[in-house]
Amino acid sequence: MWFGRFPTRHRLSSSSFVRRALAAGLVCVIAGPSLRGLAQEPVRPAGTAPTTDEVLLNTAAKLEADLRFDLATSQLYDLLIEHPGTGGAATARLRLARLLALNGNLPAAILECQLLRDELPADTPMRERALELASVLVRRLRAANGQVPTSFATLEGLSSRGLPALDEPRRIHFENEGRFLLLDEGSRKLYRVGADGAMPLSTPADPSAVTTMPDGTVLVAGKTGLATIPPTRPIALSGTWGGKARPLKKIRSMAFWSTGDLLLIDKDYGGILRCQLAAGTCAPWGPVGKYRTVLVGASDWVYLLDDRGQTVRVLDPAQRALAVIGPLVGAAKLERVEDMAVDSAHGLYLLDTGTKRIVVIHLKSMGDGKVTPTPAPALLLPQEGERAVKNPSAIAVSPTGWLAVASKSSPRVMRWR
Repeated sequence: MWFGRFPTRHRLSSSSFVRRALAAGLVCVIAGPSLRGLAQEPVRPAGTAPTTDEVLLNTAAKLEADLRFDLATSQLYDLLIEHPGTGGAATARLRLARLLALNGNLPAAILECQLLRDELPADTPMRERALELASVLVRRLRAANGQVPTSFATLEGLSSRGLPALDEPRRIHFENEGRFLLLDEGSRKLYRVGADGAMPLSTPADPSAVTTMPDGTVLVAGKTGLATIPPTRPIALSGTWGGKARPLKKIRSMAFWSTGDLLLIDKDYGGILRCQLAAGTCAPWGPVGKYRTVLVGASDWVYLLDDRGQTVRVLDPAQRALAVIGPLVGAAKLERVEDMAVDSAHGLYLLDTGTKRIVVIHLKSMGDGKVTPTPAPALLLPQEGERAVKNPSAIAVSPTGWLAVASKSSPRVMRWR
């Protein structure tokens, strides 16, 4: 099984992107002193005053959290121009790339990722994130320029070695570019799938949801509560609503914020619960309603798929509604969205089994505080031949942007790349 990065031939050189950026009238930020040696976001020793670049970076983060995207972008540009080579410059460039992509400025966003790639050593996590974001955006740019009909050029099956026929796959969750978790709710099994094949993992009884914690630990929900892989102490959660604390034993979906807070859907509660794992307590968060899936994407935005599979709500961490997608998406109508996935650049992928399509939507900033869903060309789910995708029930997107889809009664996982 191969889980490679977006093919090198599909990437453009830095000089090529510079020419395209200049042709589009973009302003290129001069990198200044080398950032080589920075391996991660800067950490300031306790008790010391923040540096100027840290102040600018924190201000930009607050502006973005307040949905003031234009001002946040300007602040990041100021940091890069006035304080190149500082501890906050690398973080600023990656955040700037994401904001430029949200604004629809794909060439400039990819250029920032490539500049960061050139400034950092090969073994740094931030450089890896920049390359992953660039791969996602290159796919999007090629489709926007008409080079390919959609963001994906190939549909193929992944190796099924070690993976039995799936009964009812409900969740695919990528741990990294080369490995993902696959929860088959029908057979009550969880698999780790990678280049060496699939391996079953030990889980609580009747596993119903899976995700990874910010530190990479796998978290699995079952009827006996939560368990981690590798195993640690048992985790019991209780939610309080209607003045009463209730044990949570019917978790159907969960996702972490970067802060470590857990958002989850439990069948006994009509809404979303926000949980503190250390305390084992949960409280209502966000709009009331019946939901099937909760995801957390870029900027810690929250995506909620309703139980009917016809509407997706997008909220920020402050519970502000950013967008409502469906039941109409452009001229098309969502019929039965079975599952959804989000990428690192505010891209949304809806697995609609009613229309036999994967509906692709990019969120775009229309000015400070305004976000609009922009439909992209959909992907047809073939029903005949070797590449047939019948009865699909789970979808996920890798860090570099290729899609994985699992189907009922099939030992294969299909991939669009």
